[in-house]
Amino acid sequence: MVALVTGHRGFLGRHVVAELHERSQVVVGAGRPEVEIPSVEFSALVREARPKLVVHCAGPASVPASVEDPDGDRAATLDALAAVLATIGSARLVLVSSAAVYGEPDALPVAEDAPLAPVSPYGLHRVEAERLARDGGGPVAIARVFSAYGEGLRRQVLWDVARRALEDGPVVLSGTGSETRDFVHVRDVARAIATIAERASFGGEAFNVATGVETSIAELAELVTRELGGTAVRFSGAQRPGDPQRWRADIGRVRGLGFEPSVRIEDGAAAYARWVREQA
Repeated sequence: MVALVTGHRGFLGRHVVAELHERSQVVVGAGRPEVEIPSVEFSALVREARPKLVVHCAGPASVPASVEDPDGDRAATLDALAAVLATIGSARLVLVSSAAVYGEPDALPVAEDAPLAPVSPYGLHRVEAERLARDGGGPVAIARVFSAYGEGLRRQVLWDVARRALEDGPVVLSGTGSETRDFVHVRDVARAIATIAERASFGGEAFNVATGVETSIAELAELVTRELGGTAVRFSGAQRPGDPQRWRADIGRVRGLGFEPSVRIEDGAAAYARWVREQA
């Protein structure tokens, strides 16, 4: 069986490709720079490969960028997904979505049936993408990824903390430090997506992809800076538009498929800090 991974050269897509290979899947990739989505080349690739499984990782992945250019984020998100849906026929689709669809949850841990109330254009466009995928009528499962991190990621809070710590000055971050996220290592994300691909019923159901552990930004910064020499961390108090205060996922549904997270934040953050130091 052939699996198609869109966004195969991206941070998440690379790991999904590797995980599917580990599970003896034949994998083809699409996305920049070789095969734009949508394009004539993409349509031809799908016709030739005839995939039975599609994991759609392609698309924008920045909340701040969506705030700056909401129309561009929406177009890039929905145009790529529409091209996928128009070409894959009856193939099973795992749509990689985001916890941003929940916005600021009313209660923790946040379950898949919690209200969808995004607080950023990025989150709103993921809600629209989920709706578009379900309305397509084909077999679809949705992976709502929480705060993914890991070696290779050159953006977001871990990257900012590590890079600033290596500059030997104070690390100054937005917010208060009490904000929390459910950080999940990219290897675990890829394992969860592969498990969904193998075992979900593909009836439009959504799965939280996370660890079920809530970590504050202050705790995360301490883990990273401790590995890099104990640089002081300060918080400006200013909140970034589109950022919720607290996230912790209920992962009972994906656990029910047999997935269990394997990378603790203490180990993953330290390994990430060492990787960033190697890049300097």
